[in-house]
Amino acid sequence: MLPTDAILAWDCRSRGGVLSRVLITLVILLVAVAGGAATWMYWRARVCLPQLDGTLNVAGLAAPVEVRRDTRGVPHLRAQSQDDLLFAQGYTAAQDRLWQMDLSRRLAAGELAEIFGERALQLDIENRTLGLRHVAERAVGEADEDPRRMLSAYARGVNAFIANHLDRLPVEFAILRYQPRPWKEADSIGVALNMAKMLSTSWQDDIMRERIRAKLSPELYADVFPDHSPLDRPVPDIAAIKAPRAARSPAAESRSLEQLSPVLAALTAAPEAPPSGLGSNNWVVSGRLTRSGKPLLANDPHLHHSVPSVWYMVHLQAPGVNVSGVSFPGLPSVIIGHNERIAWGVTNTGPDVQDVYVEHFDPGHPGQYLHNGRWVDAALREEIIKVRGKEDVRLPAKVTRHGPIISEEAGRALALRWTALEPRSFGFPFWNIDRAKDWNQFVSALRGFSCPMQNFVFADVEGNIGYYAAAWVPLRRQGDGTVPVDGSTDDYDWVGYIPFEDLPHSFNPASGIIATANSRIVPDSYPYTISHLWDPPYRTARIYQLLESGSVFSVADMLRIQMDIHTLYGEWLSRQLPAAAAQSPPEEANAKLALEILKSWDGEARAESPAPLICEVTNRALVERILKPKLGEDLAGYSWPMATVFVQNVITNRWARWLPPGDRDFNVTLVKSLEEGLRRSAARTGSANPAAWRWGETIAVRFEHPLGSLPLLGRLLDVGPFPQPGTSTTVKPGMATDGASQRTVVDLSDLDNSVENITLGESGQVLSSYYRDQLQAWYEGRSFPMLFSDAAVDRGTVHKLVLQPGER
Repeated sequence: MLPTDAILAWDCRSRGGVLSRVLITLVILLVAVAGGAATWMYWRARVCLPQLDGTLNVAGLAAPVEVRRDTRGVPHLRAQSQDDLLFAQGYTAAQDRLWQMDLSRRLAAGELAEIFGERALQLDIENRTLGLRHVAERAVGEADEDPRRMLSAYARGVNAFIANHLDRLPVEFAILRYQPRPWKEADSIGVALNMAKMLSTSWQDDIMRERIRAKLSPELYADVFPDHSPLDRPVPDIAAIKAPRAARSPAAESRSLEQLSPVLAALTAAPEAPPSGLGSNNWVVSGRLTRSGKPLLANDPHLHHSVPSVWYMVHLQAPGVNVSGVSFPGLPSVIIGHNERIAWGVTNTGPDVQDVYVEHFDPGHPGQYLHNGRWVDAALREEIIKVRGKEDVRLPAKVTRHGPIISEEAGRALALRWTALEPRSFGFPFWNIDRAKDWNQFVSALRGFSCPMQNFVFADVEGNIGYYAAAWVPLRRQGDGTVPVDGSTDDYDWVGYIPFEDLPHSFNPASGIIATANSRIVPDSYPYTISHLWDPPYRTARIYQLLESGSVFSVADMLRIQMDIHTLYGEWLSRQLPAAAAQSPPEEANAKLALEILKSWDGEARAESPAPLICEVTNRALVERILKPKLGEDLAGYSWPMATVFVQNVITNRWARWLPPGDRDFNVTLVKSLEEGLRRSAARTGSANPAAWRWGETIAVRFEHPLGSLPLLGRLLDVGPFPQPGTSTTVKPGMATDGASQRTVVDLSDLDNSVENITLGESGQVLSSYYRDQLQAWYEGRSFPMLFSDAAVDRGTVHKLVLQPGER
C-alpha cells in the first residue's frame, strides 16, 4: 500500500493536471472564438465595401450619371440633370457614410437608445423634449416645391443604395443587429437640426450667469463676463451701419424655404453630448496681397473629431451647376467650397438666439400657465422612447408660447425660445449659393438664412472679396437675453429680427483683408445686440498679424497660417510671470526652473515644449485663485469663453477688488498660481521636473468611433492618440478631441490650384483604403489638389462608376 502522504501528493498532481488541461482547453477555445470573430469581422467589413468601377443599374435615375473618384476617393459626379445629380449625391454619400447618416437622423429623432440602450437615453430625452423630430417634419411640410424636390431626389438616392445593399450594409449595422429604415426628407432636416443644437448653447450660459449674478455685485458680475478686448478686430466697414430700421417680424413677411438655411456646423457621430471649445477660422485677401493678383480664400472649421470625419468632399456637375467642396453626410448640396465663379467659407458668429423664460404654471391645473393675467393651456404631448433591452420610456412634454419646457425643478418651469424651433426656420439656400455667379446672387441666397448666424467670407474670379453675417437674430422688447426672464407677460418677448440689410457685412474693404475666428465682429457703434458670448480674440488677432505682415501670399502661405501655433495669450502670461517673480521670488526650485524656461520661450506652442503646459496649468490655478474667494463652490460651474480676457483685465489693471485674501499684491498671486499649477502638473505627468514635460503629450489628438468602447473594436475603429502642437487659442487649435475638421484654400486665379482635405478620409468603412488616408497630411498641415476642371478630373480619375437607370 502507498503511504497516505504519497496518495495525497498523487491526487494533487492528478487534479492539477486536469486543471491545467482544462485551462489549456479554455485558452484554445477563447483563441478559436477570437480568431473566428476576427475572421468574421474581416469578412463582413470587406463584403460591404462599395463598388467603385464598372456599371450599376439603379432604379430612380432618368439618365446615366458618371461617378469618377480621384486618389482620395472623392466622388466627382457628372449628371444630365440636377435631379439626377442630387440623387447620385445621396447614393454616393450612402456608399461611404450610411451608418454615420443613420446615426445622425437617430440623434435628431431621439432614437439612439433604441440601438445603444440606456447610455444614450439622456440625449434622446433632450431632443424629444425640444421636439426636433416634429420641427423637421413641419419644415418639410412648409417647403416650397423646389426645395422639396431637392430633398426628395437626395432621399431617393440614399434609399436606392439601401435597397440594393440590405445584405451587405456597413459592418456597424451587423454589430448592432439592426437595419436602417428608408431615408426621408425630414431626416436631412434632422441632420441640420443636430448642427444647430451643437452651435447654439447660450441657454445654458443664461442659467449659469443667473446663478453667479446672485453671488456678485453688479461691478464684479460685469468683470467676470467680459465681451470686449483691446485685441478685437471688427470686420471692416461694419461701423457704417448706424441707425436701426423697423424690426422684421417673424410673421410680417412671406419667406420661401428655398432661401432659408440648414445650419452650418459639425456633427459628431458619437452619441455623446456636444463638446465645448468649438470654433473656426476663415479669411479672404484681395489680389493686391497675393502673388497671382487674384483673391485667396481660406477656411478651417474647428469641430469635434469623430470617426468617420465630419465632412464629406464632393464635386457636383450638371447643367446649371458646377460646384466642389465639402458637404455633410445626409444633406444635399455643397456647404463650403467654390463653383466656376465664386468661393465662400464660414465660421460660427455665436449669436444669442436662445432665451430662457420662467413660466408660471397653475398648481391646481398643471397644464395651464400664466400669460398677461390669464391662465392658458400649454401644448401637451407624450413621447415614447424605445430603449434597447428595457421597457419603453414615456416622456411627457409641454410647450408654451415661448417654446418647450426644458426644466421643471424646485417649482420653477423654464421654457426655451430658439430661432431653430420657429416656423419656417429651415431650408436649403446652399443650392442657390452653389449656383451663384457673383456677390449679388450670393447675398440674395443668404437673405433668408435662419440659424445659426455664420460669418460668410466671399471671393470671386473678378477679384472681389466680401463678408456677410447672415441669420435671424432676435430683437427683444426688454433685456438682452443673458439671464432667464419672467415669461408671464409680453415684457421680454421678441419683437422681430435684425433687418437683413443691417446685419454685419462688408464688400471690397480698403484693407483688402477680411478675417473671422468666432470673436467679436462688430464695433461699439453697431446699433444691435448680436451676442455677448464671443470667443477670445487671440486667433483673430494673430491671423490679422500675419496677413498684415506686408507679405504677398500664395496657397502655401495660407496653409502655413492655418497651422500657426503662436499663442498670444501664452506669450502674455509668460512675460507676466518672470516680472512678478522679480518682485516676489518663488520658494520652490521647480518654479525657478519653470521661470527660466518661460524666459527663453518664443511663444510657439510646440508639441515637444514644456512652456505651453507651464502656462496652461498656471492659468487654471490663477483663475481659481482669483475667483474662488468670491464664487466658492460655484467656481466649478463658471464657464466663459473670454475668461482669459477677464484674467488679463485683472492683472493688467491691478483691480484690487479681485486681489485674493492673503496675497500682498498680484505679483504674489501670479507666483503662487505658478507654484500651484506646477504641483498639479507634476501629479498629472508623473514628473516634478518641468524641463521633462512635453505639451503635445497632454493634448494628444484622438478620433473616436461610436463603437470604439466595445471590446477589441476600439483598436480597430479608433484613430490615435498622437501628440500635437497648438493650444485652444492658437490658429491651429490644440485640443484632444476638437480641432480643424477640414482645411480649404481656394485660388481664384486658378481653381485647379486650390487645395482641400479632411481629417481622416472619405469612407466610414474601416477596411476601405479611404478610411484614414488623409490623416498624415492633415496632421502635418499638408493638403491635396482640389480637382475641378474637366481636364484635371479626367487626369486624376482612378475609379469610374456609371450609374445606369434601372427598373423601378
